[in-house]
Amino acid sequence: MWFLLLVLALIIIAAQAMLWHLQRRLLTNLQISQERVQALEETVRRLTVGHKTKETNASHTARDTHGGGLKVQSRPTEESEEKGNRYRRARMLAESGRNACYIASACQIGEEEAELLIRVNNRPPQK
Repeated sequence: MWFLLLVLALIIIAAQAMLWHLQRRLLTNLQISQERVQALEETVRRLTVGHKTKETNASHTARDTHGGGLKVQSRPTEESEEKGNRYRRARMLAESGRNACYIASACQIGEEEAELLIRVNNRPPQK
């Protein structure tokens, strides 16, 4: 009887150790994923700023070419902000476990882009 209790206690201790190890790996993977997402967001931000700078330079050139009286609308800036919101929403859907097809249709992005967002979150894409 004591032997059986001892074996059971050892099994429970081993299971707790395995769970602790898996939890540590999960937390490490989560931190790595968050760092990757932050790096991607920073890259997108830099690209967006670069795009806005190009648009600003183009609008200054257009004003200079047309005597300074030409008003250039900042519509592309609004579009880039809208695109950023779409990608934020797509990332949230990817984190929640949605498949690439659903994310692509809901956020109006390509299915390949949706699969990339899913992979960034360390989850295999579902078709």
